[in-house]
Amino acid sequence: MGERTEQVITLSLPSSMQQADLLEAVVAEILKETNFAEDIQERIHLAAIEAGTNANKNDNRARPSEQATFQLTLTDDELTINTVADTEAFKHKASETEQAIELSLPSSMQHVYLLDVVVSEILRDTDFAEEVREQINLAAIEAGTNAIKHGNKEDPHKRAIILFYLDDDKLTIVIEDEGDGFTRKEVADPLDPENLLKSSGRGIFLMEAYMDSVIYEADGTIIKMVKYKETPQLP
Repeated sequence: MGERTEQVITLSLPSSMQQADLLEAVVAEILKETNFAEDIQERIHLAAIEAGTNANKNDNRARPSEQATFQLTLTDDELTINTVADTEAFKHKASETEQAIELSLPSSMQHVYLLDVVVSEILRDTDFAEEVREQINLAAIEAGTNAIKHGNKEDPHKRAIILFYLDDDKLTIVIEDEGDGFTRKEVADPLDPENLLKSSGRGIFLMEAYMDSVIYEADGTIIKMVKYKETPQLP
């Protein structure tokens, strides 16, 4: 008998968000990649909606300032959804108006599409123009891909954590991996003629081109990107 594969995806949301919508979108995308029968997919889909709705009601009533964490465990023959209430505030949270969303993914490229779903859902209700949304989406996917592929080297025992902070005037995205890190200045410039045929560095170039600020921390294992809703004024 072959080894039973198990992949765990976690999604943490504030009670002030429409949790059911985002959880439903993530579950729907996961189900597309499975071989579950149609009736089973429908039951899982409905269970996801109920889990998100119930967590939203409970948090708004009893713990309005806390997060609700959904743990999605996928195996070859089942998808389990567990709900756990977070009791600790996000360490990076900077203001009372900020909303925090966390997505934790196994280091497999097959899960990058879930990052696309989450970013798209988050941006849908923001004031960013459509072109800017596309740029943010691309920057987030490039950063997530780099964390999984280059940082964690697709090691299934390592995770990529993506944090989104929605504030009144900006969106901050923090991507963390468990790799060895890198030095930004050592990454080749993709616009240099001698590097035009190389793929390395293009993701970082796009991130820095599309976001207002990109900062590398912890030897490059943490990348913090910021996009303002209005162009920040230079001093």
